[in-house]
Amino acid sequence: MRKIIFIGLILSGQAAAQQSVGDKEIALRRPDALWRPYVQMQSWAAYDAMPLRDFSGKWENNYSPKPGINHFLQRHRAGFGVEKDGWTVGVEYRLEASLAADRDTLDLYRMYKQKVRPALARDFNVDARLKAWSAGGMRVGRTFALGDSAVKGPLLMLSGALYGTLRNRELDAGGTVRYTPDDAYGFDARYQDTNTRYRYMFMEEQPQHSSGTSVSMALQWPLSEQLTANLALNDIWSRLRWSNLPSVYKSINSQVSSTDQDGYVNYQPLLSGKNSLIDQRASIGSSAALSLSYQLAQWDLRMRLDRIEGVTIPAASAGYRTAWGIFAGSYETRFNTVGLAYTKGPFRLQLRSNRWPLSEASAAALDVGLQLGF
Repeated sequence: MRKIIFIGLILSGQAAAQQSVGDKEIALRRPDALWRPYVQMQSWAAYDAMPLRDFSGKWENNYSPKPGINHFLQRHRAGFGVEKDGWTVGVEYRLEASLAADRDTLDLYRMYKQKVRPALARDFNVDARLKAWSAGGMRVGRTFALGDSAVKGPLLMLSGALYGTLRNRELDAGGTVRYTPDDAYGFDARYQDTNTRYRYMFMEEQPQHSSGTSVSMALQWPLSEQLTANLALNDIWSRLRWSNLPSVYKSINSQVSSTDQDGYVNYQPLLSGKNSLIDQRASIGSSAALSLSYQLAQWDLRMRLDRIEGVTIPAASAGYRTAWGIFAGSYETRFNTVGLAYTKGPFRLQLRSNRWPLSEASAAALDVGLQLGF
């Protein structure tokens, strides 16, 4: 075989991708009698080790992984719907993915892609996990005005979503790969892959069924005339279900002594495994966002903390209100992205990146939305 299967398959799966209630700057709207149709599109990707565009390439330029675990995250979402009297009903599509891989795993896979050998003897620790899913469905939410004040009191929003026809890809690889200067590789690793689109030889023709549900909430609490606290808990409870999901498990224990003329590793492994159709239950994985906003004359100042897939993302922003709209800038310290935003009436646009031009960015985001009222 020509691939280091335990590394290649888990990393070659592109991060095919959290935006839920409260992700629009975690701002809630007090219930009113107006019909408020909306449409929105949010896209975010952030990689620790390389620019976004280089993931499917040979990792030749700007490869700079962190020590330990590196994260590759994507969240994409599009939806439309309507709000009225505190109720929100909409249709949405979500595409989310997360890959966590040890630096050794990335270094080994980079050498494989570039067809090079380590300069010295080295033991590589293989540790990589990929989780990706996509689905479309309907979301229904309800915003409640709390307390005695109908004008400036706290707001609570609860929402639930139902999804159908889910796509799934989950991979888990672990073990060790040893290289010695006489071009010998030693493998002691295992690999688990589930994929709704996978078809293996002699696979039974069984219908696949899938469904999902999710519950989210957001809270907006005025602390004073100028200061407001916001909290969003996305997918705090969720269930995803698949039946007849193709699953592949393999383990390898071998010694390799050569590479072929194209630079690929030749090995005769002690290889064992199992292909099967399984029923699987999973959760989306919750995320959270907390922010404090302060209004000072024409200025809107905000500090925010996001927690996504175990990654903490602190950020700060400032916006200035003018007759031509609200102009804002932001900065977050985890992926070092700088953002520019513009809001005018029902329209909003935000763009974030950690490098310019965007083609060089390892983290970037786009948020576009329109909400009318009549």
